[in-house]
Amino acid sequence: MTARVYYHHPENTQYSLAYVTQDRDEITTSGQDAIIERYDFDEEFFVLYTNRGASGTVEDLDDEFEDVLDEMSPQDRTITVRLLQIFEEIVEEKELEEEAKLEIYKQIELERIPDAIARVDWNGTAVDVAGKLMSTLILKHALPNANHRTSISMAQWYLESIETGFSFPDFATEAYDWKTWVNEYITESKRLLTVRRNTTAFSLLSEWGCDTVVRKNGIEIVLAEYDLNFTRSEAYAHYGDVHTELCTNFLVESITRAGHDELISTEGIGKAEFVSFLEETE
Repeated sequence: MTARVYYHHPENTQYSLAYVTQDRDEITTSGQDAIIERYDFDEEFFVLYTNRGASGTVEDLDDEFEDVLDEMSPQDRTITVRLLQIFEEIVEEKELEEEAKLEIYKQIELERIPDAIARVDWNGTAVDVAGKLMSTLILKHALPNANHRTSISMAQWYLESIETGFSFPDFATEAYDWKTWVNEYITESKRLLTVRRNTTAFSLLSEWGCDTVVRKNGIEIVLAEYDLNFTRSEAYAHYGDVHTELCTNFLVESITRAGHDELISTEGIGKAEFVSFLEETE
């Protein structure tokens, strides 16, 4: 029988795993929006779930971004504005599909985007640069919901800027679900993001008899398949690299399916040239 621990609380996914301990007295929730669950596999332990701090729909988001954008360099501002445009288009499309407002679980954090952009190495082949751009935007997670769709779309803009006539194959079904081959990458990306942030907690859970952590939407993380023997900084670096490789492999498969595998060896363009392309296509 699989020994499962829920990462997102099964009764309310707004609550996620924040702390694990074998000593119930270590956990205090005074003044905190939290849930405590007891587990007992090989050993008894407790998991603290805390609310991630945002609820409602996209309409409730604070969209006063001018001050944040004004603090950015012109190039970073252009990229950030395009990300926002992509996000808004995706939200509108999804809300039309579902005939309901899209629920949110975090605020928009535009101030995180310049740091993500700064981490991109703009030297290399087109697919390598696009993979780094896609990965770092996903890892920074500046936007609520649609994080993967938005980051993939920005990678698409970058690859289209190479001007080979490239466009992505269809990723989604008519029901707005990911196609099976795409979903395999997205699901593994979400696993990596979760492991990257939680190696210490997951290592303890493994010691206490847990073999699988379950995210919302039934995504299972089999702990034995991931190296958990890292400090926090080591985990961020290691799984950041693994995630970039995953994103690059996803783009390689995408451009191959689209019949443009020349992008695997074509040199990419730099940040300034990419920004010029975005400005020309406004």
